[in-house]
Amino acid sequence: MNWWTHPVADIGDWFPGGLYGLGLTVLLIGLAIGLLLQPFGLYRFSHRFAKKDKPKDATDIVVAEPVADEALPELPSDALLARAQQFMATGDYRNAVREWLRVAVRDLVERAVIEHRPGWTVTELARAAGQALPPIAASLDEAARVFSDIWYGGYEANLEAATRMRDLHMTITATVSANPPVATVTMEAP
Repeated sequence: MNWWTHPVADIGDWFPGGLYGLGLTVLLIGLAIGLLLQPFGLYRFSHRFAKKDKPKDATDIVVAEPVADEALPELPSDALLARAQQFMATGDYRNAVREWLRVAVRDLVERAVIEHRPGWTVTELARAAGQALPPIAASLDEAARVFSDIWYGGYEANLEAATRMRDLHMTITATVSANPPVATVTMEAP
């Protein structure tokens, strides 16, 4: 332990206040580094505490039974599509991103590309659908990344993200229509 105590004691002798001064200096430097890194998004927790704004006109949105954020509501893809468009129109981009992903998943389930298994992560779902229909793999991977960045990574949802999810949904739908799946892929739920 001498390899640690002697150098620290020697360094502490150079600081006013000895080891306490050294400890305070290290603490202040750490605090300054943390404050400098904050604007770069390394510590972005504001989305967890932000006030959740409801859509401006929530009465126009198709209502489904309450489900967990990750669950796929028992609505046809047309109803989910209407919800996604309504969320975009009201500026609720976070929910619009989620609904566009749900529309894509419901379309994949309805077109027998995948079997929906509750408990899948969005990444597992994208992998399974990409195996069943390789031409949609890249679009699904990007949709999964956009969704995960917003829902789990703390990124702020905006019009650009919601529009990108809409475009990815349209690409996925067009590709599925033009290419029948190789086989319906199922995966065991975790």
